[in-house]
Amino acid sequence: MLNRLPAHIPPLWMLIDDIGNPPPKRIAKALGVTERTVTQWIRTDAAPRPVMLSLYWLTRWGQSAVHCEAHNAAVMHAGMVGCLRREIELLNARLDRLGRIADFGAANDPAPNVALPTVRPPPRAIPVRAPTSTKQTKPSTNKQTAG
Repeated sequence: MLNRLPAHIPPLWMLIDDIGNPPPKRIAKALGVTERTVTQWIRTDAAPRPVMLSLYWLTRWGQSAVHCEAHNAAVMHAGMVGCLRREIELLNARLDRLGRIADFGAANDPAPNVALPTVRPPPRAIPVRAPTSTKQTKPSTNKQTAG
């Protein structure tokens, strides 16, 4: 994870400009420091690295890096899904082939002319939907007496 930190961070004035030039009071509140501290950082155009990193991830550069990372992860996982699907298809084809050639008989078969029952796959699970209403009805307490 540490290798994902940006190698280059723009100067403080550029970061603040990119996030819309908020007043020092808003920056101070967001970072949990005093307004005087933020004003000093702006005046010297220097802030501690954790502050610079925090502001960086709010800028278009930080957001672009996050988006790029998410896109690359999605492409990689989609590729892995495709690869696993192809592997499942290949294994199913091999299993089908083995199922067709597996019953070749044996010299000591006790019933050579009796066909074995075919093994059926287990039934597919039918998804059960939860009721859409959580309202419960109470049984009626009115008792009618025969008169």
